[in-house]
Amino acid sequence: MTAYILAVCGASLIAALVAILLPEGRTGKFVNGILKLFCLLVMLVPLLFLFSEQDWSISSDGGSEEMELDDGFIDYMFSRRAEEEEAAIEALVLEEFSVQADAQVLWESVEYAYTVTKIGITVEEGGISGDDEHIFIIEKIAARISDLYEDAEVTVQ
Repeated sequence: MTAYILAVCGASLIAALVAILLPEGRTGKFVNGILKLFCLLVMLVPLLFLFSEQDWSISSDGGSEEMELDDGFIDYMFSRRAEEEEAAIEALVLEEFSVQADAQVLWESVEYAYTVTKIGITVEEGGISGDDEHIFIIEKIAARISDLYEDAEVTVQ
C-alpha cells in the first residue's frame, strides 16, 4: 500500500514539475494533458491488476523468493558486538576485582544468531585484594564471567 501511495505522489510531483517548466502555448497544453493521463494511469494500475490474472511480482518465481541477507554486514556487526563485549568484560574485571585483564571473545553465527562460544581472559596486572584473596582471583573471575555467559567456555590465565 505504501508503494502505491509513493507512486501516486511521485507521479504527481513529476507532473507538477514538468507543468511548471512547460511553455504556455499549444505544446504546453498537449504535454499537460499527457501528464494528466499519466497520473490517472498510475492511480488506476491497481484496478488493472485486480482484473488480470497475471502475476506482476518482482521475483521471477512467482513471489516466493526471500530477500538475501548481507553476510558481510552481519559478520561486521557481530565482530563489533564482540569487541564491545570484550571491553565490557575488561571493565567489569577491573571494577570488581581491581585487576587489569585482556579479554578475547570468540563467537559464531548460526542462522544469523550471535552466540558467544569461548571467552579467554588473560590477567595482565594482578592486584592484591586482601590477605590471601589474590590467590583465588582467577577462579573468582572465571566464576563471575561464567555466570554472565552460561553457554560459553571461559578460560582465565
